[in-house]
Amino acid sequence: MKFRHLLAAFTAIAVVGCTSTPVADEPATEEVAMEETSAANTIPGLYTPGPTEAVIYYKRADNEYTDWGLHLWSGDIKEATSWYDAYPLTGVSAKYGAYYVVPLKDANWKEFKFIVHMGNSKDLGGLDHSYSRAKFGVDVFTTEGSTDLKADPAN
Repeated sequence: MKFRHLLAAFTAIAVVGCTSTPVADEPATEEVAMEETSAANTIPGLYTPGPTEAVIYYKRADNEYTDWGLHLWSGDIKEATSWYDAYPLTGVSAKYGAYYVVPLKDANWKEFKFIVHMGNSKDLGGLDHSYSRAKFGVDVFTTEGSTDLKADPAN
């Protein structure tokens, strides 16, 4: 991600000083890099996922995250978990709660399924949730008792 920003800045500097025009035989082309949607790009202090990672933020009112984990399966998950061996949290953000950095098969991942649970107690409405990269980007936010997944924690 940082490399793209550096490359864009360098290209902008180079283009500003350029006065040449395309040769008639060479069509002018413009490449526009699509910016990956990530709250970490705009909210300081959030984990910035790598190309083969997604991040799930889970906020509880009691800030107690001991034994709360993810059941991961389907889609582009690098390795599915068993119900009895939940994927553990990676860390805790003071503002957004526990966060789970989920490893995925490759940089072109599209989706996977997950449940937030502690033993047989499910949260987030007890639902199986689908994490769609097209819908949420590379990080998603949710809160205890809610069935909603959000790309932006402010909404």
